[in-house]
Amino acid sequence: MQKIVKWFKNYWYYYKWYTIAAAFILFVVVFCVVQCSVQDKYDIHLTYAGADMISNDIDDIRSALRATFTTRSEKESNGISVRDIVWVNSETAAEYVKNGVFFDPKQNQDNEKLLFNEIASGNSFVYILDRQQYEKLKADGVFAPLSDVFGIKTPEHAIDEYGIDFKATAFASYFDVFKDWRGDLVLCLRSGTLSESLINRLKSSEQYKKSYELHKQVFIDIVEFEVK
Repeated sequence: MQKIVKWFKNYWYYYKWYTIAAAFILFVVVFCVVQCSVQDKYDIHLTYAGADMISNDIDDIRSALRATFTTRSEKESNGISVRDIVWVNSETAAEYVKNGVFFDPKQNQDNEKLLFNEIASGNSFVYILDRQQYEKLKADGVFAPLSDVFGIKTPEHAIDEYGIDFKATAFASYFDVFKDWRGDLVLCLRSGTLSESLINRLKSSEQYKKSYELHKQVFIDIVEFEVK
C-alpha cells in the first residue's frame, strides 16, 4: 500500500498539470457528446435575429416552413428548430431611448454574441437577420453566394450576391405569422464550409455536407415559394 501511495505522490508531483489538462479535455469532449445525444433531434435549423420577440410563434413558423417543402428528405425530416434571438439595431435602439422604451445595451450585446456563436459553431444554416447585422456578418464571408445555390439565375428579391429581402418574398407575405415582423430583414444561407469548432469536429464531414444540402433545399423552397 505504501508503495502505491509513494508512486502516486511521485506521479502527481511530476505529472499533475498534464493530468489536469487531460482530464479537462476529456470532460469537454464527453460533455459535447452527451449534449449532442440528449438534445431534441432536429434535422432542420433556422435562426432569427431581429427586434421582435417571436417565441410564441415558433409552432406557426414551423408549419409555414413545412408547407414549402418539395423533397422527400424535407418532408421526412425529424423536426424543425427555430432559434429566436432578439437583437435591436442602432436606429431602433435610438428610437427606444428617445421614446422611453426599455432597452438594455448589455443584453443586446450578449444576444449578438449568441448569434455569432450560432454562426460559428451552431447547427443553423438558414438565417433571417436584421439588415444591419446581416451587413456586418456578410463582411466576414460567412454566407453562401446565391450563385452557388441558384446558378446563373438571380432569384427575385435578391438584395445583393448573398441575401434575399425576406419580407418581399411570397413566403413572408402569405403566412400571417410574419405579417407583423418589423425591420429590414434578410434571408440568407450560411456557407457549407465546415466550421473548425470542437462540436463540428465531432461531426463527420459527410454528415455536415448532408445537413448543408438539406438546408440549401429548404432555403430554395422558401425563396421560390409561390401561392397556388
